[in-house]
Amino acid sequence: MNLLAASLQEPFAPLSAQEQNTNIPTTITASGTWNPISPAPHDPKMPSKASGMWIYRDAKGRPLCARVRFDREDGRKEVFPYSYGHRVWTDRSGRQRDETGWHMKQGRKPLPLYGLDRLANDPDARVLLVEGEKTADAAAILFPDFVVITSQGGSKAAENNDWSALAGRNVTIWPDNDEAGISWADKAIILLRGTKASDIRMVQLPVGLPSGWDLADELPDAMTQDQEVLPVVVLRSFLEHAKPAAPNVEMPNGYYMNRHGLYFLPDATGDLPPSPIWVAAPFEVVAETNDGTGLAWGLLIRWEDRDNRLHQWAIPKKLVHGDGKEIAGELTDAGLDCSISAVRHLRQFIASVKTKTRLRCVDRSGWHKTASGTAFILPNGDTMGEGARSVVFQSTRAAIGKEFARAGTLEDWQREVASYAEGNSRLALSISAAFAGPLLDIASEQSGGLHLVGKAQSGKSTAAYMAGSVWGRGDRDGMVRAWRGTANGLEGVASETSDTVLILDEMGQADSREVGDIIYMLANNTGKMRAGRSGTSRTRKTWRVFFLSTGEITLAAKMGEAGKRVMAGQEVRLVNVSADAGASMGIFEKLHGMETAGALADHLRVASRTWYGTAAPAFLTHLTRDRSMAPDELDKAIKGMRQKFSTAFLPDGADGQVRSVAARFALVATGGELATQYGVLPWRQGEAFDAAGACFRSWLSERGGAGATEDKQAIEQVRAFIEEHGESRFTNLGPGTEGEMVANENIRTNYRVGFKRRIGTPEGDQWQYLMLPEMFRKEVCKGLDAKRAARALCGAGYLLPDQSGRMSQSVRLPDMGRSRVYVIGSTIMGGDDE
Repeated sequence: MNLLAASLQEPFAPLSAQEQNTNIPTTITASGTWNPISPAPHDPKMPSKASGMWIYRDAKGRPLCARVRFDREDGRKEVFPYSYGHRVWTDRSGRQRDETGWHMKQGRKPLPLYGLDRLANDPDARVLLVEGEKTADAAAILFPDFVVITSQGGSKAAENNDWSALAGRNVTIWPDNDEAGISWADKAIILLRGTKASDIRMVQLPVGLPSGWDLADELPDAMTQDQEVLPVVVLRSFLEHAKPAAPNVEMPNGYYMNRHGLYFLPDATGDLPPSPIWVAAPFEVVAETNDGTGLAWGLLIRWEDRDNRLHQWAIPKKLVHGDGKEIAGELTDAGLDCSISAVRHLRQFIASVKTKTRLRCVDRSGWHKTASGTAFILPNGDTMGEGARSVVFQSTRAAIGKEFARAGTLEDWQREVASYAEGNSRLALSISAAFAGPLLDIASEQSGGLHLVGKAQSGKSTAAYMAGSVWGRGDRDGMVRAWRGTANGLEGVASETSDTVLILDEMGQADSREVGDIIYMLANNTGKMRAGRSGTSRTRKTWRVFFLSTGEITLAAKMGEAGKRVMAGQEVRLVNVSADAGASMGIFEKLHGMETAGALADHLRVASRTWYGTAAPAFLTHLTRDRSMAPDELDKAIKGMRQKFSTAFLPDGADGQVRSVAARFALVATGGELATQYGVLPWRQGEAFDAAGACFRSWLSERGGAGATEDKQAIEQVRAFIEEHGESRFTNLGPGTEGEMVANENIRTNYRVGFKRRIGTPEGDQWQYLMLPEMFRKEVCKGLDAKRAARALCGAGYLLPDQSGRMSQSVRLPDMGRSRVYVIGSTIMGGDDE
């Protein structure tokens, strides 16, 4: 192999002694010049407000540079380089500054390792390589027989360090328990091999460690169940059983990755060395993926765009059998530049690269069980729970999950969005509904939703935006989707929002022919059965989703536009909630100091797209912990809250449909109360419970009672039939000369369904409608269960049974003799069904 090819195959090789001694020029920037000096003449002093400082020393103990840590108020930690040198710059006042000393600047590359002085003092000791200075200090106490070292900058800057001091040493790597830790270890293995380290091993982390765990953290109690075994003994066993290390990624022949990106080096075809072909900007190969059954294989990669935003995509490997443009286009759209002319090399790389790490891929968000425990995954790559490192979301799109973005802090969202829902039952209900989605699986509850219905400009969309801001950007460009779309399109959206919340705004824009089917589809948790090219069925998308809808009209009215009648099952699955809170301010009941309802709505719309996406992760952090560490207590708390709701708001003798709706409102109340208990919602305890109860009572009142919807529909349909055909399709009976009821021979009834007669009662004369059984079934109760309709009419006191309790009576009719008929009193026309 020629010298160029050899150097390209080892892009992370450490600098030679000659290269290290070469004078490095002064760094020139827009703000001045920086010339690092190493070693420094004296140790640095810790900067004010810093929470920690680690000094890097050479083999003689002289200070080379330092790293300084600051703990921010929002809980984040930041570590900065701290180096000695000469700096010339212009300060904020415009004054020229010239100073030699310690500055928050990067030192001279290659950067030194942390612990070189200890390494030189003990040349025969085994070396333990960990990630981070704090971890290194903790590991040095745990394992005093090892020399513990670390590098600067983590996996992103591993190649910027000077690893030559480890030549000929026995090195064991202990990575942090996350993908970044594995990535750092993988690069360290390659770099250590370049130094000709004698023996390289890596600790295999056991299942059950929390995500991000390192040696500075306490070992979980579950790993030290035998009280006679100390944590350090368990950790020592992991260390002693470390296996020979191999890189996680096995690059295909001819490919290499450096800081400029992925390259392909063709075979030489002549005397001149081949020119490397640039394929794509740099990215990290994390793992190969499959669905756990050996199907749906893919490749998980991770990269940063030019604005330092982190992206990842589990690329389905079936895409490599296209022309490759779809893959390159998706990557470019998500900020990873790809060569237009080298698409085939990108496709070949994805098809042939191999990794040791395997992850299970899923095509829907939400809860998933893994060998490591339960995990909750979002399409944007955020994963929480014990099994967080074992599962990844896989899609044919790289930019999937962008709706689940974050902006601002949780405190910002609590102050500017959530606090305004207190005292506003519909707003509190909507926000609480956003927390109900993750509880569906835990509570074994079916999918279902709520529909805020009211006139235009009443604040319905504002409530939807507030609910959306729990998970991501609270507007039409984020978590809030328009109703306008097809059932097929909503399948993918439902799968991507499984166990979260699906928000659909303005039902009036939906197709009236499809809207009923969409409700059934969403509530039934699965998409349509479809056939593939070979005729065999394709895998259907599945989900579990809580959906929140808004609109100026109800589902029944929307379906009525297409001449369809709403079914009881649809009304139970999507429950109408009046957006009018009854305070003459639309959806609002309390303005929280705002001058008008419009001013409050304007504030909340802006706030929901300014501060968002922080509440759901905070809620899931607590929920995944409780589901893992205290599942029985969590289950007991959820059941207790739901039982409390039923006791407080569910009427005695309520129909099963009403009980099902009450269970949904109770789950919404539970979501809000749990979020309050976790400190995610800034409400008083009981706010979500009261809001859900008020909205449930409103629904029950507008429904007309706690009976079955089918029974109410039957009474309404029979009443409507009599109203429409009372004179034209019922033969009028009167008393004959012998006292029998006879028909008026001068009036002919076309398309007769029965007879009507006037009878005397203590309350006065009333009409009775005598409906012939076949006509009652085919005409009057068309589309209904006639037997159930008769029982509903009887139960409401409108249908008069015979003495034996049969729904029909035997009556003598003109020219028909004795016949059985359904006798319905004119009291049905009063309209009071309860």
